[in-house]
Amino acid sequence: MKNTVLLITYIFQIIAVIIFLSGIIPTVGGLVWWRYVHNWAQSAEQVDGTVIKLVERSTEGGKTYSPVVEFSDSLGQRHEYHSSTSSYPPRHSVGDKVPMLYDRDNPKSATIHHWFYLYFGPGICFSIGIVSIFLALILFVAAWLVAHRATRLAK
Repeated sequence: MKNTVLLITYIFQIIAVIIFLSGIIPTVGGLVWWRYVHNWAQSAEQVDGTVIKLVERSTEGGKTYSPVVEFSDSLGQRHEYHSSTSSYPPRHSVGDKVPMLYDRDNPKSATIHHWFYLYFGPGICFSIGIVSIFLALILFVAAWLVAHRATRLAK
């Protein structure tokens, strides 16, 4: 009985270590991604843009809308930014003024200056990693407690 319990707890500890290690990747990845976005946003040029249209996208759950924003760079050239993020209801309406960030050297590299557009992806990645690490720690502690109790009862 004692050997069976110890074997099961050993297996759970191995699973916990695997979950823990697999949680490190998205946690570190989310932090690196956040840092990259933060540095890019700090060096980007900020201008005001105007939502010129909403692109309708069909999904399994219905229709969502993503904004197309027109903005002018520091040289006065106009550019269009097509957001890859869509929502229902739409976050913006046609004619809305929105703050934009763009790379001076590459105005095609642009985004709406809002935490959601900048940090949602890194935040989700980081959160998935943290939840995995937390669950692995709970599993590891629970397995250790069971093994500790089994050895105490065997004495």
